[in-house]
Amino acid sequence: MCQCKKLFILFYLCFYFSGYSQTNKKEVLQNKKAQIQKEIKFTNSLLQKAKKDKNESVNTLNTITKQIQQREAVIKELNLEVDMAESQIKKIKTKVQEIEKDIFNQNTRLDSLKKEYATMLQHVYHNRHKYNRLAFVFSSTNYNQALKRIRYLQEYSKFRKKQVQEIESAELKLEERLQALKKQKVLLLVAKSDKEQSLSLSKIECSNLDLEKKSQANLLSKLKKREKQLRNDITSKEAKSSALDNQIRKIIAEEIRLASKRATKKDNALTITPEDQELAENFILNKGKLPWPVETGIITERFGVQKHPVLAGVETFNNGVKIVTQNGAKVRAVFDGAVTRIINIPGVGKAIILSHGEYFSVYSNLIEVSVKQGQDVFIKERIGTIITNSKSNETVTELQIWKGSEKLDPSEWLYMGY
Repeated sequence: MCQCKKLFILFYLCFYFSGYSQTNKKEVLQNKKAQIQKEIKFTNSLLQKAKKDKNESVNTLNTITKQIQQREAVIKELNLEVDMAESQIKKIKTKVQEIEKDIFNQNTRLDSLKKEYATMLQHVYHNRHKYNRLAFVFSSTNYNQALKRIRYLQEYSKFRKKQVQEIESAELKLEERLQALKKQKVLLLVAKSDKEQSLSLSKIECSNLDLEKKSQANLLSKLKKREKQLRNDITSKEAKSSALDNQIRKIIAEEIRLASKRATKKDNALTITPEDQELAENFILNKGKLPWPVETGIITERFGVQKHPVLAGVETFNNGVKIVTQNGAKVRAVFDGAVTRIINIPGVGKAIILSHGEYFSVYSNLIEVSVKQGQDVFIKERIGTIITNSKSNETVTELQIWKGSEKLDPSEWLYMGY
């Protein structure tokens, strides 16, 4: 393959993948934005419900805070879209300038070729009698001169044909460049439209964000006046959480002990059974890909130490993530496993512990369960119904993930959609 052809192929591939990369990046941004907007829509439905129920709780405050975070994320994505559109506009304008310059050069060359051809035709017309082919050849004084004149006429004919071909080729290239210019101008209009649309949506989102921040500040002000009640709520929740935590630890410890009994002894060390090992390995492979324990919901409280959203200097600890969902929502298994235990703690409701080899997932704050101890369950299988608080009309569940006696952050295991 010649060097010129190799360079052409390399240039084409670079251009193709550059365009593909731009398209793919834009598609990723749009998908991410669509996912966040879907979450905002659901969060907004929860807030509208809270407003209707006149529910001014810490959970409502957390929901507003979550919506603000989602709104800021959408604005960030829209700003990225604007930046991408501006970059695209800049590239297209450069391309348009290059094509316009090329068109000018092509026009200049075409005019030159046509003038040359016209001059030649005029010359032939004015000397048509002299250039009578037969007369021109037969008027030769000798054979060599006649042969030279025949060759001259042949070359002259070839030259005329070549000029016509060059003109046709130049016209074709010019038409191609004109079409390319039209295409780039259309792309420029699309890019400008995308930019304007993103800017317009960003302004709307910023306006909504301002309203949400005002709503957040207003609710925060009201909640600060109920400090004593909030502190009592924290104490009550910590007691319930501790009772559930103790139960889970005992159950997991017992499961580990039973697993050790079933395990085979190798090099004086106990190991888990091959079945449990395989299940645990599959669980690990799906880190960041696990489905949510509810079909629709938002995380309002994260894992670990959290600053209280109202009380200054007060911190709480979450064993898992708190997920707000719709009334009557079902909880579902995040992975294949077996029902290790179903527990019931007054004031907390029921909880289900599923084992996935050496990993465990815990689903709490349930009003009823639809599985039995020892039963095998499959990923996304419905296993219970979440309690809806009779006072606040809120439906909140907690998901915990354990590795043996170690608590893990469930948000690192769940699929976030972007």
